[in-house]
Amino acid sequence: MLAIGIIYGLYVEYPAQTHQTDTDQIQYIFLLDVTIMMLVGFGYLMTFQRSHMLGAVGFTFLITTMSILWCVVTGRFFASLAGNVASYNELSEDNLWPKISVDTLALLNGQFAAAAVLISFGALIGKLTPSQIAMLVIIEIPLYSFNKEYVSIGSFSTLDMGGTIFIHLFGAYFGLAASWMLGKPRDSEDDKPNYLSDIFALVGTVFLWIYWPSFNGATALGQANQQILTTTNTVLSLCGSALSTYLVSIYINKRFNTVDVQNATLAGGVAIGAVSNLKVGCAGALLIGVIAGIVSTYGFNKIQSSLLASIDLHDSCGVHNLHGMPALLGSIAVIIATSVDSCRGGLVYPRADQSLAQLEGALSTWVIAVVGGLFYGFVAKSMPNHGASPKFADEPFWTVAEHPLEAKH
Repeated sequence: MLAIGIIYGLYVEYPAQTHQTDTDQIQYIFLLDVTIMMLVGFGYLMTFQRSHMLGAVGFTFLITTMSILWCVVTGRFFASLAGNVASYNELSEDNLWPKISVDTLALLNGQFAAAAVLISFGALIGKLTPSQIAMLVIIEIPLYSFNKEYVSIGSFSTLDMGGTIFIHLFGAYFGLAASWMLGKPRDSEDDKPNYLSDIFALVGTVFLWIYWPSFNGATALGQANQQILTTTNTVLSLCGSALSTYLVSIYINKRFNTVDVQNATLAGGVAIGAVSNLKVGCAGALLIGVIAGIVSTYGFNKIQSSLLASIDLHDSCGVHNLHGMPALLGSIAVIIATSVDSCRGGLVYPRADQSLAQLEGALSTWVIAVVGGLFYGFVAKSMPNHGASPKFADEPFWTVAEHPLEAKH
């Protein structure tokens, strides 16, 4: 915290123009929407562990605030190295490093980085100490910024309107690699839900579903037709994933599986993100959502348990099913969509072979995420008191009030 304070004191400032324009006001609305997604949506979605509900919401709050502050610095740093903004290497009379201007867009990008870390946290929730959670932010945010700003955008000119590649693909496989490195935890009843925790988690699902169009289209402001495309495509894809989830869930389980509805209904928002600003067609957006819902639901019912049994990969929140596989689907969709769009004279892309740029960005993101996750897992496993505290429980780190059902009468 002291280091962040020093950095902000020396190198961070307000933008040159601090008066609000129409663009500033609209971006502020998007910032609020995305903030609700982070704190209420992600926070309550992860309350499914019946003895770790305080930790789910509380640590989500902690991760979000840390990530925003850290990403404002690291994001601008790697963007400058890639030439996306004024270079940090320009010397001035007053300061060796030019100041970082914090505007609404910078805060939005901080929220997006927080989303990547929260996705990783989903694979690890209930298994980390507070110090390991802080280390997760410290390590993952610079790697996220490096991959997004320097490698994917700066080197390959990869495009990703809704974060399918930069956020979901990166966050999911970083968290999964870290979880594999940490190892399979001992069996615990606290890892399972109860009636109340399931209801709270479903509340988080509903909030995420409502605000997902803002997440995908927050940076589309000012671009011709982009805002209406991101909104329409995202809502249609979310409807598709919700409907297919209900159908596949009842087909597999003979009744609706709560975990499926809490998670797989959102898979369309993940998969459509990278193509949400493209004219994929209303039927195309709906189809992407339907396929994402099917893949995600199948993952929760079949693949997750298979990975645990075969390679000891414990995925607490099922991020491989909700974020990982739908992000892979979305990466394929954007490769195809940019190729078709280029042929019919659609958007003007940074590269003539934009579909190749999308493939390069997705592959590099996956590699950096896996390597970074393995590195974090090694560091976290080496930290003091690893594995000493009970897993999936609030008591070691929170003051827990007496449960009303357990109170003495």
